[in-house]
Amino acid sequence: MKLKVTRKVEFKTEDFCVGDQITVKLKGYGKYTATVQRITEKGVLFLFDDVIATMTMKSSNTNDGGFDKSHIARWLEDVLLPTFPAKLQNKVIHITLPTYGEIFGHDDFYENFEPDNDEQFELMKRRGNRVCDFNGDWCSWWLRNATKKEVSSLCFAYVSRNGRATSYDAAYSHGVRPEFWLVR
Repeated sequence: MKLKVTRKVEFKTEDFCVGDQITVKLKGYGKYTATVQRITEKGVLFLFDDVIATMTMKSSNTNDGGFDKSHIARWLEDVLLPTFPAKLQNKVIHITLPTYGEIFGHDDFYENFEPDNDEQFELMKRRGNRVCDFNGDWCSWWLRNATKKEVSSLCFAYVSRNGRATSYDAAYSHGVRPEFWLVR
């Protein structure tokens, strides 16, 4: 018989389950929690529970080059990752932003964006888990997907303050809520 188990006692383990939470002290940014969203042979995927910083996706209103050519992609690798504790930093395989598919699945609005093949995180099916804070206030936050050129050459997807899907200009400031893979 399979039972739903909720962990209420804190303990050290290397065996993670979806929904498990860790605390990550980011030098110069503070202490944040991150929750396991997915477990594969590749590793364990964590998503920060709140926004770490706010910034523009690009310095001008263009989505040319997509997320890979964005200010945030460079910032995650060059600035944020080095602030992780050394014992965790050495286990991070990849740090990025979530995709539209991971947060919302592939609904009708998804058709406006560059495609991804990602399944929705089970925890993101509940809108309350998509709402997060920055400095004590609800905050919108960026996703990796640029809008298709026939829709707009300016925008990227983001999650609104109330946890809904939308898009906006790349030079507008939204929150950064990173996800990162840890080696198993």
